[in-house]
Amino acid sequence: MGAVFQGPNAPPRAHYTLRLRRALPAVVCLLVLCALAGLTWLKVIDQVDDRVAAACGSRPVDSSKVQVRVYNATAREGLARKVAGQLVGRGYAIVATDNDPLSGIRPVEGAAEVRYGPAGARAAALVRRQVPGATLYKDARQGPIVDLVLGDQFRRLSTPAELARGRQSLRASEAAPGAAPAGTPVVSAKKAAGGSTSTRTAAPSPSPSC
Repeated sequence: MGAVFQGPNAPPRAHYTLRLRRALPAVVCLLVLCALAGLTWLKVIDQVDDRVAAACGSRPVDSSKVQVRVYNATAREGLARKVAGQLVGRGYAIVATDNDPLSGIRPVEGAAEVRYGPAGARAAALVRRQVPGATLYKDARQGPIVDLVLGDQFRRLSTPAELARGRQSLRASEAAPGAAPAGTPVVSAKKAAGGSTSTRTAAPSPSPSC
């Protein structure tokens, strides 16, 4: 049975092992605190969303009431389930995960596409902020369920810092009169002059306007 060295006469390796054992609980506590801080920051951002919605004269959107179907439009197996789990951690209600039912009919060009109907416009705007580069697509569906369709360019969900910057962009867009909301068809100058009826679509902003 080997001897156990402690105290000032212990060899250097024993000192190192002892210090490591003493530091391990502190490291674990630090990691737990970091995780809690991240979750708390996400909750703070949701509260900011509520205040912005109240200032716009509309009722706040509760993420726990937002029903989301997560679809995978890529060849990456398990992507929809993975992202759905992350959204559950952010308070969203996931009702289904599957491959994109419109695959081959409506390809997803960028990171993600959020599909919604008239009753899910505000929920879709909330979901869109969760994915950097996501775009909105309005269809004729009934009900408030939103589809988050992940494309080949999807890498991750938005970080708390990116969501916070989205709030700043929202305030800036509200201060700029005449700005077209994201996804709004904009008539080209050629059409205004009596030419052809070509249109373009305003680029999506980092966060929805009122």
